[in-house]
Amino acid sequence: MNKKSRLIFIGSKTSEIKEFTLSFPKIFILIVLFLVITGLTLKYSIDFIVDFSQNSRIAQLKKENNFLQEQLVYMGTKITDLRTRVNDIEKMDDQFRAQFDLPLVGSDVRQVGVGGSSLELENRVGYSEYPFGQDLISALNVLEKLDREIKLEKLSYEELIGTMKVREDSLRYLPVLKPVPNARFTDGFGNRRHPILKRIKFHHGVDLAADKGTPVVAPADGYVTYARRNGGFGQFIKINHKYGYETCYGHLNKMFVRAGQYVKRGEKIGEVGSTGLSTSNHLHYEVHYKGKAINPSQFFLNDIVYY
Repeated sequence: MNKKSRLIFIGSKTSEIKEFTLSFPKIFILIVLFLVITGLTLKYSIDFIVDFSQNSRIAQLKKENNFLQEQLVYMGTKITDLRTRVNDIEKMDDQFRAQFDLPLVGSDVRQVGVGGSSLELENRVGYSEYPFGQDLISALNVLEKLDREIKLEKLSYEELIGTMKVREDSLRYLPVLKPVPNARFTDGFGNRRHPILKRIKFHHGVDLAADKGTPVVAPADGYVTYARRNGGFGQFIKINHKYGYETCYGHLNKMFVRAGQYVKRGEKIGEVGSTGLSTSNHLHYEVHYKGKAINPSQFFLNDIVYY
């Protein structure tokens, strides 16, 4: 007996009865068709969603890629500008070093290498896979070189600043001021006939004639190492000015400093007199460098005011 399924529909208004007879093969076919249609619908829906998502991602990546390329071009411009500024700094560094008689930084020293460490280079191998990879690697190499050069210039400028401070400090202790500004020279540095002993004797300083009581000032900063009578020099002062310089003052009428006292350039240390072996009021003035007497006249810079 052939088994069949019946579907009966009864109208709600007309109470009309409709009957449909379905066999199992038909039901099977309908189910298969439903599953196939549903599967195809799901497949194309998923493909559409995936394609849409991928296209959106690709569009976003293209946008990011364009932005990165623009930034790379901008970075290249800034690197070029930075390269120019570093070159200017190097030229200024050479000029300063020449002015301070310091050795120039050699070109071989400034060529501090363009590559990074092996680890850094290994990490950059993947950059070449990108369209702008080589440009990026070149830019990074230049940046590393600039970084090294800037650090080198920083060290150089620190050396220059240190030299400037030493020079500035040494100028404070350089005896460049005439200790009796308006005095006149009566005897110079070198061999001369001693006015009292009447024989040729080397004169280790200069004689500066002035009225008794005329102020005698320190020609530079320093420490007083001697301030008392000293044989034929009479009232005598000696000042240590650091950096190897010493100055001596003889025949003073009065002294206003004591041993161990620190004096500054232009400070009054005594008065012109004629104590000791002297025929008239004057200051006997000596300058020593590393224990050797040198001509004080070489240090007088009267066109500059130091106090």
